[in-house]
Amino acid sequence: MNRNLITGGTGLVGIYLARQLLADGEAVVLFQRGAELPRGAADLEGRVEIASGDVGEWVHVLDAVRRHRVDCIYHAAAILSAGCEASAASGFRANVVGTMNVLEAARLLGVPAVAFVGSGATYGLANVPRRVDDGTPQRPENMYAATKLCAELLGVQYHRQYGIDFRGVRCGMIVGPGRQISHLYGDWSGVIERPALGYSYTVHADPDSPCAYNYVKEVARTLVELRRADDARLRQRMYNIHGFTATLREVAEAVRRQVPGAQIAFERDQREAMQVANRSLSYQMDTTAASEDFGYALRYPLDAMVADFIAEVGAGRAG
Repeated sequence: MNRNLITGGTGLVGIYLARQLLADGEAVVLFQRGAELPRGAADLEGRVEIASGDVGEWVHVLDAVRRHRVDCIYHAAAILSAGCEASAASGFRANVVGTMNVLEAARLLGVPAVAFVGSGATYGLANVPRRVDDGTPQRPENMYAATKLCAELLGVQYHRQYGIDFRGVRCGMIVGPGRQISHLYGDWSGVIERPALGYSYTVHADPDSPCAYNYVKEVARTLVELRRADDARLRQRMYNIHGFTATLREVAEAVRRQVPGAQIAFERDQREAMQVANRSLSYQMDTTAASEDFGYALRYPLDAMVADFIAEVGAGRAG
């Protein structure tokens, strides 16, 4: 049985990665700051081990990897855009130093593989092309994107220099039950989760601006499939994956098809920060390389994603 350590283990991606790996018969250790599972992850109680620690602290990472003797580290820990804007130093410590700690632990302790959750934000924000592929130049325009690009380049370098089997995916907006519903980027999950819980929801982002969506189950399954893919078929270390592109108005309509009478209102925030957030998501990611190299295929288009999201909320998996 493979043993996996997931950094950021109680985050949105970490929890769904754990569920996927457990369903596949593998063992899971969640590496996180606290010792408790979040409310929406009660189904993992007694099925996972928890290693408390800070990914930015070298000794914490080294000790967790050594004690649990894992076969793969799924590196999902990160401070997101708002946190990086609030403290560039904290973002660098978690996203760059944390990645370095993971890679060094893998190198020193002989962990066979590191799988990384990257971001499409590395391509840029305001001036990003409407369609990007794996060869599109990456020009990060904020601290979060800069740290995520640095992290993936560190992984590629560790593969080149030390032979670490580093693989990763770049994602657009990842949505799913339990994602933090913040003002700038939370609407894309909130517009589904809150009506599914029986509450009204007011959208503040531009309802007609397209967003590159990735459903969290899609991300988890794809990352596991990439980890297991034949290395001889892989032409690169990082792959773009793309679910679908939709506007918030289209998502709201899909929610109403599943939850008749859902109370969703639109009060657009006209501030520049919100406009930048909207523009930063309005691209498509070409998935040709992922499809050819390890068989990536979309499982959750818009209506299927909304239906499954609502079912997950009904099962008590909202945060």
